[in-house]
Amino acid sequence: MTRKRYFIEGVVQGVGFRPFVYKIATSLSLAGYVKNTSSGVEVELQGSTEAIKDFDKKLTYQLPPLAHIDKIQTSFIEINPSEEKFTILESENSCSKTTLVSPDISVCNECLEDLKNGRFKDYFATNCTNCGPRYSIIKTLPYDRKNTSMSKFEMCDECQKDYNDPNSRRYHAQPVSCTKCGPKLSATIEKTAKKIMDGKIVAIKGIGGFHIVCDASNDEVIQKLREFKNRPTKPFAIMCKNLQSVEKLASLNLKETELLESHERPIVILNKKQNTLISNFIAPS
Repeated sequence: MTRKRYFIEGVVQGVGFRPFVYKIATSLSLAGYVKNTSSGVEVELQGSTEAIKDFDKKLTYQLPPLAHIDKIQTSFIEINPSEEKFTILESENSCSKTTLVSPDISVCNECLEDLKNGRFKDYFATNCTNCGPRYSIIKTLPYDRKNTSMSKFEMCDECQKDYNDPNSRRYHAQPVSCTKCGPKLSATIEKTAKKIMDGKIVAIKGIGGFHIVCDASNDEVIQKLREFKNRPTKPFAIMCKNLQSVEKLASLNLKETELLESHERPIVILNKKQNTLISNFIAPS
């Protein structure tokens, strides 16, 4: 019988890391706990030496898609004979806040499926531990719902059930919400789209901030936006539905394609094609 303590640093909060640890530990019949701290994740495991060795292998090679470990410190500690099961504990706060927070992540395929029916049907803020906002909603560490811009939205019974279930991909997904309990749209998507097509500039508030949006093919409205933002020449970012839409506007190499299709979906600077529908005022230089 062995008991081992782990301090794990890296991108290990808000990415499904604790339920990942929970599933491995329970599958190996290990007792102990896992919890978030302001500097990472703390784990204590108790069980057979062989089971703990198996845990170490799986911890390294079976990480959740968005998790990244930078450093692991371990030590063997005294056995706790009264501990018989593995649990997920409440997060621990401290004055020192050094853990890494994941960037916002593009919607995953599972959540895209959820948009088709059920309580997430057409819900604009659908997310889980594999996708959705992270960095843009956090106010302080550790990454818990009470420390994010979602703190004012009380979860409905169904969302609360998912949030508390280590076997759900929405377990402790801090922005989790649905059409019943989450943020609501103040105007329909159709009405907003019509305003954009009519040459209006629209401020769209998401969970983590505002998008200032207008029609990228309209010279007049883009010049007006440049005046409002006092940005005479700096390029604006263009939102495209998919890679096929991007290829109509710009030339792509393999690396640029990989970036555009990555989890983070970052803004990527590309060589624009000539004679597209996009206004020359988007990137005048």
